[in-house]
Amino acid sequence: MQASRSRGAWREAMQPVAEVPLAWHAAANLLAAPFFDGVRPVLSELNSEAWPELAQLNALAKKCQVVNARGVPICFVSPPPQVVSAMHYETLIVDTGNVPTRDNWHDLFNALQWIAFPRLKSAINAQHARLLAAGGAAEASARSAPRDVLTMSDESGVIVASADSSLLELIRNFQWRELFVTRREQVIANMRFVLVGHGLMEKSLSPFIGITAKAMLLQVDASSGTLDRAAAEWLMDDAHLAGSRQLAPLPLLGIPGWDSRNACAAFYDDTNYFRSGRRRRP
Repeated sequence: MQASRSRGAWREAMQPVAEVPLAWHAAANLLAAPFFDGVRPVLSELNSEAWPELAQLNALAKKCQVVNARGVPICFVSPPPQVVSAMHYETLIVDTGNVPTRDNWHDLFNALQWIAFPRLKSAINAQHARLLAAGGAAEASARSAPRDVLTMSDESGVIVASADSSLLELIRNFQWRELFVTRREQVIANMRFVLVGHGLMEKSLSPFIGITAKAMLLQVDASSGTLDRAAAEWLMDDAHLAGSRQLAPLPLLGIPGWDSRNACAAFYDDTNYFRSGRRRRP
């Protein structure tokens, strides 16, 4: 029952929008948005005119010494012709380091996240593999609550870092006006938001009212250069995998600087987007 509710919430956050065409050079202005700041150093290494090929991604992964949880170098490979199950996909990565990668935005952002946040990605993969090994076919066919949390973090996760616990509590309690209006200057000065979900990153090429992330709330200095390690450690703590409520919903367009409309306080009056709490299913 818990897993069903979690998947429903994840599908709601990942509601479909118009597909963005596979046009790399034309996407430069889209990729300049704050949604992609987390992978900005990797994007700067890519050819601005041509879609990144596997060889280029692998060269970057090698340069950055990206490895999985077992220390095996990560290699982006063409996917096999057959459908890849969750069991096969996660165990393939943890056993061989090979990450099946198609020529589309979704898989490209997954590759960029591996290069930019290798500890986080390897932690997600290792936890998936551990749970699949323990649960077998049943776990592969019906995702448990812990793997729901891992999947939501991987697909629609955002790291929120702040040494000020009171700011993090405002997110947990859905107090959006207090956070983004009343304490806006403190948010700008003392919080950092980094999108790490590759599925939601794809949606952010065409952001829409309703676009919502699942936040890992980390009480660390926003200027810390170790967010990758901190997020990985957060997900390796089994207490944080207890259920989807461990991840706080965060309306991305409310983050200062992420949408020009939120410079006006009235933007936060939309309670269908800036909700006052989690909605219960009837």
